[in-house]
Amino acid sequence: MKSAYLIAGMRLSIFLKLIWENGISLTPKYLVRFLFLLQNGFWASIFYRKEKKIYEQKIIVQKLSTNPVIIIGHWRTGSTYLHQLLSLDPNFVTSNVFQASIPDSFLTSRKSYEPIMQRFVKGTRPMDQVKLGLDEPLEDEYALFRLTSYSPLKHLIFPKSDTYFLKLEPDFLPTDNKLEEWKNALKLFYKKLLIFNKKTILIKNPFHSYRLNLLNEIFPDSKYIHIIRHPYQVVPSTQRMWDIVGSQNSLNKNWCKPKLNEVAEEMIKMMQKIDADKKKLTENRFIEIKFEDFEKDPIQTIKAIYNQFGIIYTEGFQKQIENFIFSIKDYKKNDYILPLEDKKAISEIMKSWMTKYEYSFN
Repeated sequence: MKSAYLIAGMRLSIFLKLIWENGISLTPKYLVRFLFLLQNGFWASIFYRKEKKIYEQKIIVQKLSTNPVIIIGHWRTGSTYLHQLLSLDPNFVTSNVFQASIPDSFLTSRKSYEPIMQRFVKGTRPMDQVKLGLDEPLEDEYALFRLTSYSPLKHLIFPKSDTYFLKLEPDFLPTDNKLEEWKNALKLFYKKLLIFNKKTILIKNPFHSYRLNLLNEIFPDSKYIHIIRHPYQVVPSTQRMWDIVGSQNSLNKNWCKPKLNEVAEEMIKMMQKIDADKKKLTENRFIEIKFEDFEKDPIQTIKAIYNQFGIIYTEGFQKQIENFIFSIKDYKKNDYILPLEDKKAISEIMKSWMTKYEYSFN
């Protein structure tokens, strides 16, 4: 899928509400995207009603576990790789591409969607060489957006200015009665995951980096893995990622690539928020890892995580990790050679944080 994939799978009523509130550009490019999403929403609504009829009572009585493991941190820090490896542990259940794309009906509609989706969801992601597939792990933000119409991603799809879209939702949470709706959607989504998988929930979502207080309310025994990486890699990679995603998904012609300083400013803001919120957590509920260490020795890093959280680490799980690492041995990550002026701009914004974590300014 090369365009309009962020909200494909959203029910018709929710999709049309977003269009009514935000509008689209009336040019062929955006009208084609609109028509694709319109017909997609029609089918999503039909399957939603079917699934609700079959599973509504089972979902209501399903208990929500209180102790998920949640991966947080800025985009492009290696959180996807960590998510991939941890999802190999058979004791975890995590959302995959199909579930996050069709959150309203993934329990009943796979046979209907699969033949079509497999034609588009394949190959690698547009911003890197990470494998795409219906069963690959995927962050829950896309499911929550489809279920509620709320996410900072809304400002990427319906850009109204050249401001970095993440700056328009500073807390990454809705307000008033919409907050309760969002919380209920999150609970619903994970109850559905647990119906056939009585396991520990594994969550990965950079947006959740701002939501620790609320997540602690919903999941009082949650544990957090914060992954960090050198800003000289993270900032330009994030710029590139959002420019690709925005260009492929916006429904009007106002999309603009985020500026380097905007991304760096948002990154330091997120790091400061995590630093403040982690102080409320006990040592056995929070761990911080560097991507650079994780990349060198993923097995030892995961063992350290399990040891701190009191999770049982098995030889079978390690074998799964070793097989996965071997399968991606030819993977080439994006490397960025920054001009000196860009390094200076980033380091001026993130100087204290880079010093704290011993990241080079060179």
